[in-house]
This record gives sequence, structure tokens and C-alpha cells, in this order.
Amino acid sequence: MRCSMPSLTSIKRSLVSLFLGIFLIPHEMAVAADKAVSDVDYPLIVLNVASLQRLRDHAGLMFESAERKDMTDRVDQWTAETLKETKGIDRSRPFGMMLYLNTDSFVRPIGISYLPVENLDDTLLTLAYGTGTIVPIEGKANRHEIIYSDNFKIRTFFRNGYLFVVGPDGNDTSLDFNFPDPEKLSTRLSAQYDIAISCLIKSIPPGMKLLALQAFKSQAIADLQQRDDEPESVYRLRRANGEGWVELLDKVVNQGEEFTIGGRIDPEKKIANIDVEIAGSKDSKLAKLFQNMAGKRTYFGNLVTNPSTFTASVSWLLDEQQRKLFVTYFEAAQRDVAKSGNQDAASELGKIVDPIFKTLITTADVGHLDALAQLTGTEQGGFVLLGGVKLATSRNLPTQIEQLLTYVKENPNGNELMEKLELAAEVIDSFPVHRLPIDPPDKTGQRMFGEKAQLYVYASPQAVWIAFGGDTALDSLRQAVSAVALPQAAQPGRHRVPFQFVTHARNWLSVADTETPASQPFNERARASFESDNDAMSLEIRPTDRGVRIRLEFEGGYLGLMGRGVTSGIENGFFQPGQRGPGGRRPGGNPPNTPPTPPQTNN
Repeated sequence: MRCSMPSLTSIKRSLVSLFLGIFLIPHEMAVAADKAVSDVDYPLIVLNVASLQRLRDHAGLMFESAERKDMTDRVDQWTAETLKETKGIDRSRPFGMMLYLNTDSFVRPIGISYLPVENLDDTLLTLAYGTGTIVPIEGKANRHEIIYSDNFKIRTFFRNGYLFVVGPDGNDTSLDFNFPDPEKLSTRLSAQYDIAISCLIKSIPPGMKLLALQAFKSQAIADLQQRDDEPESVYRLRRANGEGWVELLDKVVNQGEEFTIGGRIDPEKKIANIDVEIAGSKDSKLAKLFQNMAGKRTYFGNLVTNPSTFTASVSWLLDEQQRKLFVTYFEAAQRDVAKSGNQDAASELGKIVDPIFKTLITTADVGHLDALAQLTGTEQGGFVLLGGVKLATSRNLPTQIEQLLTYVKENPNGNELMEKLELAAEVIDSFPVHRLPIDPPDKTGQRMFGEKAQLYVYASPQAVWIAFGGDTALDSLRQAVSAVALPQAAQPGRHRVPFQFVTHARNWLSVADTETPASQPFNERARASFESDNDAMSLEIRPTDRGVRIRLEFEGGYLGLMGRGVTSGIENGFFQPGQRGPGGRRPGGNPPNTPPTPPQTNN
């Protein structure tokens, strides 16, 4: 696995090839492969909701967080009037949709919905929506069609307490699959998430996987050729990165079992999570690949938990391949510098940067990628952006950085900004701090950092630092350097996460756009929702015993913000009687001033 990512264009092309490879396989091949494994026809993708009741409860929690409990009653009323009180449907069990290959269109899967049933007749009447005619299918037990118009109908099949439903895109054979028990299929998803979508990689036939991988690899190889005038260092890094993604995809497709995206709200802690998880078998090479993605105590540990507008921390132990990649990249970059410009200038610059590249190569050999970026501040003009990278210890590093900056100042090549660079403008712990005035170019930057800001560059024997901001930037840099020199408290969990990002929404409000009228409603809702103890959003990447999980966590203020947003939508007419039901007719289905027509059942 590599630490950098391919270009967006490359990803798009590769994903198109991948999905075309999956869905252009002949359907007979897929069915044959499935049947060889099991008599049950497992879907490719499952979209699962834990239960209607859980959704309703969490909606109530959002409105409570927004201090608008009255909205819960309005949603309940809308559900009763528009969704017929979901009569006949079990509100305590999972429901959702399964995606299968479509015999009529290989590029578009067919969706089979599954609904938990308490009473079949009532459920069919609910689905008929007051406008549809319910017709049993002759010769097929527990099969019905609900016809809403000449060109709009759905088909249903009832088995083991669940109603399977296919929409107008289905045909007479769409419900002939030997469906798995939805409750058993979704047990893990319902236990972990309120709503989840899962790709069952293990259910994709081997032939499909082979073709998909070949399509992806062919596209990737074409994109990895060296481009005109591309520096060797950039090419080597890009190629190694692309090869790493191909290798990762190979392991995911051939050894992965499930790819899941799921969301959950914890009503007791008032915290919401969104997870992205890749899982293989416990002892697979895929699982071991991610388990090797271990974290290590970060040099910047004393800053990770500081109150800040945002903190991003990487403390990643590189595997052998990743170490070789970075070493190769730095060696190629060193050669690129030696070839740049005229020979005399390149020779002089090469002598200056060679010791720095040696430190970078040694850092790559050590194999610990350790860096931090942090934005602090709560008032306009008072924000400071701080960054640091831990390098292999070198007592000459401060001098080497100063020599490089001196060369840049004396050889600006027409860059007037570099001519303003002040060398050794300040001192921290007897090492020089270099200063460069940079005026923020836009209003957002000025609101954050002030109209006059400075960029500070500082190197100690252990790390290279930058700080950007107004009058407080230098003091913030001093404090950060002093803080990391102190002994770290025992917090191995937080300090050894390979990657983490934390931001506090309330801090951003002081620099929010106050001039654009369209932004005002959101700003007002945000100010009403966020307090200092409920405004954190965090992102963590951690290995699991079967793969890797990326978790995005939101504190309670975000629930309040969402509740206020939904409330605004309701009050502005989101749930109005004019909305249309199946077949394009209004709920109730009758023109104004006409009596309702009950659905017909031919039982």
C-alpha cells in the first residue's frame, strides 16, 4: 500500500473500466459460478436500514438536539397520512434493497427491495398507495402485481416474513432468485449501523473478478508511462504509486470479502459515526497488509490534543516497499536538482541540497512518517497555521536549511517575493527563524490571518517547522517547539493512530461569510447548534483484525445542525400534500373534491 494517491482522472478511468468489467460479464457465467458455491443467490450489493423504528427514534433525537421536539409530531403525522402509517410493515426489523445482475441490461443492475411483513394484505394495501390494483399471479404462490397505470407496476414475492419487491424495470423472472434470508444477511450491518451499503466482494464470481482486474490493470499501465518533460523523481513516484494501487486492488478483489459504508447514531452519547471499511478473511494477505499499517508514538504528541480549529496528524510506520519508494523518490529528486538550470548554478545548488537529501533518505530508511498540521484561533485576524515534519536527527539541519534559503534569496529568478525573505530574523533555542511577509490574497484569508501576515520557517536538529499568521504566529511557533520538547503523557491510543484529523466547527464561525445573504440562514443555524463541548468532527484511519476502517465521527452539535436544517425544510414546505406517489399521482390519487377509491384485491 502506498501513501500517495493516483490522479483523479486516472481513478475515474479505472473505476469505469472496473464496473464495465463487472457488469459486462455474461449473466449465465455469473449464475453458474454462484450456483457452484451455494444454492442461495447472494446479491452483489446490499443497502440495509436497521429498522423504521430506529430511523424514527433518531429523527426525534435530531429534533430534540435542535430544540424542536414539535417537529417529531409533524413527521409522524406526515408518515401516517402519506405512507399510510406503514401499515402491515414490521417497524422493528431490517429493510432495504439488494442489487443483482440484470438479464436485460448488463450495465445496469436490478434492485430487489425487501420489506419485513407483519400482515401481507395490509402491506400490499400500503404499497398500493390508494391508487394501485393488487393482482395475484396465477400459478405462482405468494406472487402479486400492483398496477398503478398502463406503464407503471411493481411485482412482489412473499417468503419467510419478508416481501421482495421489484419496480417497473423488472420483468416476470426478476423474482425467481433464491433470495437469502434478509434478516440473516443483514445481521452484522444492522448491529453496527443504522444505514449501510455493502458490496459483497466474496459473492462476485471469479471470472468477473479476473476480467475486472484486467480492465483496471490495462488502464493503469497506459497511464503510468513517462510523460513529456516529466521529471524523473515525479515519474518514479507516480509509477510506484500506481503500481501500489494495482497491487492493493488485486488483494481487495481476490482476498476481500466485503466493502462497507455505514452510518450510526449513538443516542446516549449523542455522537454520529460514518465508517468506510474493507474486510477480508482474518488471516488473509489483505488483512495483514493493513495490520502492518501500524502507528507509532508521534514526536508531536503534546500538540495533538491541544484545542485547535483543526489538527491533522500522520504517524505512520512505513513497510519495506514504502520505504524503498521514498528512498527512490528522494534519490531521483536529487538527480533532478543536479540537472536543473545551467551547470554552474546546478552544481552550487546541488552542494547545498545534498546534505538535506541525505537526511530525507535516512528518514525514509528509518520508516516513520511523522508530521502535524494545526490551525489555531477563534477570532478574526488571530488564526495561525502551524506545520511540522519530524526528520532523522541531524545537528547540521538548521544550518543546511539556512544555506538553502540564502541561495533562494540571492537567486530569486525574478520572484520579487523571495527578495523580501528575512534570514535569521528571530531565534528559538539558539536556532534561527526565517521570516517572509505574505499578504493574504482574498477576504477569507484576511479574515483568518489579518491583512498583514508572515510566514516563518524554522529548523531544529529534529524537525522542520513553518508558521503562518499575524502578530501571534511567532509566539505560537515558540510555544509549539517548547511543548514537543516536554515529556509526553501516557496516551498511546491517541498518539499512535496512523492518521487522524480533528476540527472544531465553532471556531470557523468567526470567519464565516457574513456578506452573502444566501449564507445567513446556515450561519444562524450553526451558531445555534455548536457549543465548545459539542462541535468536534474527527477522522481516523485504523487497521482492524480483518482489514482497515476509516471512521468519521460527529459530536452532538452536528445532530442539532441537521435537525435545524430538516426543520427549515419542513417549515418551507418539504412535506406538503402536493408530493406525488407511485405512478406520478398525488397521495390519495384522486382529483380534488372526489371521494377516495379503495384499492382492489382479487384474492
